[in-house]
Amino acid sequence: MSKEWFKDWFSSKEYLDVYSHRNSEDAERLLELIIKNINIEPDAKILDAACGAGRHSIYLAEKGFDVTGFDLSSTLLKIANENSKELKLDINFINSDIRQFSSKTNFDLIVNLFTSFGYFDTGEENFAFPKNAFDMLNEHGYFVLDFLNKNYVIKTLVPESEKRIGNKIISEKRKIENGRVVKKIIINEENKKAEFFESVKLYSSEEILEKFFQIGFKIKSIFGNYAGDDFLEDDSERLIVIFQK
Repeated sequence: MSKEWFKDWFSSKEYLDVYSHRNSEDAERLLELIIKNINIEPDAKILDAACGAGRHSIYLAEKGFDVTGFDLSSTLLKIANENSKELKLDINFINSDIRQFSSKTNFDLIVNLFTSFGYFDTGEENFAFPKNAFDMLNEHGYFVLDFLNKNYVIKTLVPESEKRIGNKIISEKRKIENGRVVKKIIINEENKKAEFFESVKLYSSEEILEKFFQIGFKIKSIFGNYAGDDFLEDDSERLIVIFQK
């Protein structure tokens, strides 16, 4: 498996098939939870980090916010651009690696959602963006991390699963290896077979909070799912933290 597995996987058309269950309803629930728990102006500047096909960016722009989104995958950005133009939304989509992204514009809210974190080998690389984000935030601005919950992943890991989408049979094999959750995705379509990987570092809530404190962030709110329930170390599906500068 390549260290840069995300370049192949997120540029493939199969990625959206595998995550077709992550719909705009999910995005709306999470974003409404965030908006309800922060205090920003109706025309606030928002940065959607690793925005993918743009479902979070689009929802925020529809709300009237001034949105910028960036992603490494030109395939996903093309979809994001097409969808936003269709809806006559003015969103600034940028092609960039999260480790290198910087902006002269300052933001009121920066979001890093749907486990777009922990892809890299080193802590330095994984926390490079939160460090940069701190400098890109306005005074008292917010940073929201929506990440998996390490203990829950370990407890509920399903080693193998399979689903059919149209003519495609998608098999997923999961394991925990060297402190990472690793997924092998095999896609069979008639006579064609494709293989992709995902690998995410399993940071505990304690490790994440400590790193963000070191950067200079404070905790505003912490949730365990998109419904806004309290975070429980062993039982919450997600780790959703609203940090404030």
